[in-house]
Amino acid sequence: MSGANQDNSQVPDKDKRIEFYLKILGKLKERSTLREVLEREVFLEFIKFNNNRINEFPLLEKQQSGIIALLCHRSLDLPSHEFVKKTLSEFILMLGRYGKLKGGKDQNSLDLILSKIINAETLLIKTVQGVVYASCLVSDNFEEVTLRHFGEPALKRYNALLEQFEMGTEFWQELITQFITQEVDSSLVDMIANDKYTLTRDKSYLILRFLFDDVTGRFASKAPGIDKTRIQNSFEQVSSDPESVEVLKMTYRSLLEGGVFIRSEGMTNENIEHIARIVCIDPATTQFSNEVKEAMGQIQEGLNGEDHNEKEEELARKVQFSQDQIGACAIGVSMTLDIVVRDFFIALRNFTAQDEKIIEGFLRKFEVESLDRLFFYLTEMKFSALIKKKIRGEESKLLFRVLKRRRACAKDIADLDAIGMTKIRKSRLWLRDSNNENWLIFKQKNAKELLGEMQLLALDRDLITAILKLYEKGDFKTEILVLISLQAIAKVTKDIRGKLNELLIRFGIGAQSEEQILKKLKAPVGQ
Repeated sequence: MSGANQDNSQVPDKDKRIEFYLKILGKLKERSTLREVLEREVFLEFIKFNNNRINEFPLLEKQQSGIIALLCHRSLDLPSHEFVKKTLSEFILMLGRYGKLKGGKDQNSLDLILSKIINAETLLIKTVQGVVYASCLVSDNFEEVTLRHFGEPALKRYNALLEQFEMGTEFWQELITQFITQEVDSSLVDMIANDKYTLTRDKSYLILRFLFDDVTGRFASKAPGIDKTRIQNSFEQVSSDPESVEVLKMTYRSLLEGGVFIRSEGMTNENIEHIARIVCIDPATTQFSNEVKEAMGQIQEGLNGEDHNEKEEELARKVQFSQDQIGACAIGVSMTLDIVVRDFFIALRNFTAQDEKIIEGFLRKFEVESLDRLFFYLTEMKFSALIKKKIRGEESKLLFRVLKRRRACAKDIADLDAIGMTKIRKSRLWLRDSNNENWLIFKQKNAKELLGEMQLLALDRDLITAILKLYEKGDFKTEILVLISLQAIAKVTKDIRGKLNELLIRFGIGAQSEEQILKKLKAPVGQ
């Protein structure tokens, strides 16, 4: 999605820009355009006219129109849009005054008004810049996740979506459909066709069991070499050295304390820190940091001369305007993330309150690893929804359950040998996964039990810390279960085998499995 770098050689000079703005404003006023419509139309033309002043402005027409729609229409109900409205109103007001005084003798007033126009213009551009940074980063990171799991063919499919849809509800609906829902549907068909399920008997229940590993086994086992885009590289360079760490800290403090940044509902300091990271892609943050240091240095050394008060006020104005630019960029980033989260949930449609909390946590970060976890979460969610759909109408006989057990990679556990892990200790903490030799399952049900067992084993602190990290990593062996109640079936029919076949056919397991069912009805659990 990322477009070309900013090319200042193509930026019209100040006089030509003012002339263009006055022309647009004049035409709209001639039509007696309503104030709200006038503001939107001016902003729309403003963005189109200044797109070559925006770093990474997208090349695709649909993505360009999506950014314009977000700024001019779709964000109007957000609290953060008040900043845009206020700045845009100031811009239009000053343009009107400049147009009336232009050609007159009061040059001082004209110069003052012109500086206000340029300042408002700069803040509006920084707001658009924030939207572009966030939009490109979101798009490029999602693209990397699809490429990671589906290989090179996914790139063509993903780019087709960018060409066809603005980054709105329709885009997310199609992305979820193509890369998650359709893959989940196909995975169930493949699992049934290849007997990647089990039927076991437990008292009065027949248990149909699916392993989530068999769903995700369709995805690429080895990620292709992925070249980062410019915007991704720029984001990763934030806080990569002591100087950029200081810039990030200063930007974060500025957003917390500056008064320009508007928190939306549920906004946390962690969210703001992430927004600050995106804003730090922009050179204005380094400029702000340098100007603050320069101003502090001059103040500490002492400003000499009779005009030292004026010099101090000028320094303060300069620093404040740099801070305002950072705030404007942050507003653009914040609006974009708010809209993307909202559109994503509309596209997702069915989710629980718990799902919403977890998914929003992944979405708000929009980093590749966070989106990767979102991808697996949604895949499990959609597979569970598919199984529930198969159950619908027979809930009295079919029960849905999900069994999750924490696990750790066998290779990671083997690495613990270097810091004191032994076979005896290993056998007290983990079980072998009979379905996947690459994983070992934690015996303990929670972190408290695990910590207690490690204390009984008198493990060294370093080993305890390493094991807890593996536990907290959040890898699970996930099993999706359908419990078929034989008692419930017996209450409604004498033909138990026939009803079982009827129920299993819902999942694609046909009547040819009748002999298998007879065996499983007599078999102990686990065979």
